[in-house]
Amino acid sequence: MVRYSLLVVYIVYMLLKNMKQLFNQTMLDPRLSYKKQMTLVYEQPKAFMEGCIGITGSVVTIHQLEPIPRGPVLYVHPRLRLAELALIAGYIEEPAGFIANPKVFRLPFIGQWLNRMDVIADGSTEKVYEDVTKQLEKGQSLILSLDGSIDPVELAARYHLPLVMVETKGTDDLQKGSIFKRLKPADIELSFSKAYIPANEKQLRA
Repeated sequence: MVRYSLLVVYIVYMLLKNMKQLFNQTMLDPRLSYKKQMTLVYEQPKAFMEGCIGITGSVVTIHQLEPIPRGPVLYVHPRLRLAELALIAGYIEEPAGFIANPKVFRLPFIGQWLNRMDVIADGSTEKVYEDVTKQLEKGQSLILSLDGSIDPVELAARYHLPLVMVETKGTDDLQKGSIFKRLKPADIELSFSKAYIPANEKQLRA
């Protein structure tokens, strides 16, 4: 219960603190590249998401066999929930977009941040695919789920993009209690597989 209270206080504090930051982000120099703009925009949200994990007192261990390729990359998780999204987005080096429930965009202030971050609202597959394609063409990496509305493997093959499978362990241990949920420290592992391009894999098998 104490950690939930701390998390709520932290969230409220960060929202109030970043109101001015959000205003400043709407006035970025348009001459900057899209990737540079997103790097600046994502600085505070990334710190916020990393802080949400940190406030639980959890220890995060990162396993990465080799550096992530430059340019747009698809980070793919088997089943992406809020805890996994916060973990991945908070701990990867570069900013990466993602797909969110349309209802979240209606929340005061949070919705404004999501729009500024160019987060994609989930909906019809055709519209989501169009928005995803636009971001990839601008050089933006994305965090996707295997059980989402977009097939990341097919997307990577079509646009010849590197795909990095991401696995997380321990996020289910962040909460305890069957009726009244309480936050607790957990040993969390974040693992990045070797990047590969599905199109190349198909050519090798052929």
